[in-house]
Formats: sequence, structure tokens, C-alpha cells
Amino acid sequence: MLKFPLFALAFLASGAALAQAPADPSQQNTRAEVQKVADSRFAEGDVNNDGFLSREELQNMTAKATQNVVAQMEQQFTAMDTDKNGQVSLAEFKAAATARVSSNPEAALQRFDANKDGKVSAAEFRTPVLATFDQVDANKDGIVTQDEARKAATGR
Repeated sequence: MLKFPLFALAFLASGAALAQAPADPSQQNTRAEVQKVADSRFAEGDVNNDGFLSREELQNMTAKATQNVVAQMEQQFTAMDTDKNGQVSLAEFKAAATARVSSNPEAALQRFDANKDGKVSAAEFRTPVLATFDQVDANKDGIVTQDEARKAATGR
């Protein structure tokens, strides 16, 4: 599993995840909130109201969640593709990563401070970001295309 959540390129989180990150990154989900979301999603998926999710109901839930993840990934890819050429260059990726990290410094510190010394070196910051970029950049040309991002997001 990746250490750095690629907000635009690799919504690699499972389409059947129980809870999404709060809109405000400084907020935390409580166990009770996660349980409420899980119960709500179960109820939505249990279309025959028998108290169980059949294989078909689970397949339908997964398909819907995958569509939502791909749509969100495409929106964020478009936002990162500042020159609108259908590709995210390393420079565009770095700019987006920097903007995302600056929105929640405490979470960023926890995420990137590998040696837990209370500060993030250039190497600590660069390593997970570029590792994820490299993983998504399937043809290793230094550019993540929308197709590569979609494949990373859907696992195909």
C-alpha cells in the first residue's frame, strides 16, 4: 500500500471504502462516524432489505463506488493538468503535491517525517511523492497521462 495518498492520480483506495476523508483535512473521523457511514452504505446496498449483502448487491456497490472514484480522480487530474494537454508533467504534479501538503501541515509532518525528528528533509518529502508518481507512470516517460491515472485508480 502506498504511504502517500495521491490525491489526483491514484485514488487507490478501495471503491468499497467505508468512509472518505473529511472535506476539511484537519478534521478526523470518529469511530462512531465511520460506523454510521458503514451502516448507511450497507442499507443502501441491501436493496432487498434482507439484512445481508448478496454477491450481486456487493457487485453493484463495488461498481458504483468505482465509478465515483474514477469520476473524482478525473476531476482532480483535470485540476492538476494546468496546461490542459491531457498529461500531468512532473512539474504539475509537484505543484499539486505541494499545494495539498500545505493545506494541513501537521498531517504532512506525520506523513513525511520518516525519522520522526519533527522536521521533513527534502529527501523525506521527495521519496514517497516520487515513488507514487513513478508507480503510476506505467511507461516511465516522466509524464502521467490520464489513461495511466485511470488504470492506477481502477487497478487495471
